Amino acid sequence: MRCIISIIIALLICVATLAQTKFSLLDGTQYNAKEYTFFNDNGSSMEIKIEKKNGKIKNKFIDINEIWSIGDSILYVPTQEGEYSVEDMRSVVLGKQTAKSEFNAWWACAGGFAVGAGSMLYFYGRLRRPMIGLAVPIAYATGISFTRPTKRGIIKRHPEYRDNEYFVYGYQNKGNRKIFTNTIIGTLSGLLVGGLVSMAIPAK
Repeated sequence: MRCIISIIIALLICVATLAQTKFSLLDGTQYNAKEYTFFNDNGSSMEIKIEKKNGKIKNKFIDINEIWSIGDSILYVPTQEGEYSVEDMRSVVLGKQTAKSEFNAWWACAGGFAVGAGSMLYFYGRLRRPMIGLAVPIAYATGISFTRPTKRGIIKRHPEYRDNEYFVYGYQNKGNRKIFTNTIIGTLSGLLVGGLVSMAIPAK
């Protein structure tokens, strides 16, 4: 049902104006598209053409239910009981967009690298117990997956949203994903570097 409603709205947008090319997704991602067209026969997804900094065009396919808005026109429509209202979802998406642009979580990458490299150097390079060397970083990454930006920290940066629980939720949700992603990148890099160095250590 939501898909049908979104398709109708999208068609109206396409007819109304082709100048609105800014796509905002429900996960906080934003694209500036040069062109966009319906892709599947039932119109359930769209193909957008994004111009890279080097001038090359990248094609990306997006499920229409993942789109929050095209330009200033909102595509999101709650169709089931318990779903966010348009205004509440607006705050959630804004929170995700804000976290995506300003929350770096560099420490998650650094921490993952330190744990991954240190574990391999100690358990594999020194003790020659590679399974433990892998288990420790996996346990660390699993634990860090529950970490998210604190409400206090978010409100300190954005006091205007002190009473907006939906903005805070969106910010924490996106922040949690960035922490987890950075941790995985750092941990894998650490495992690779630690593993290579460990293999060069002579066995005792």
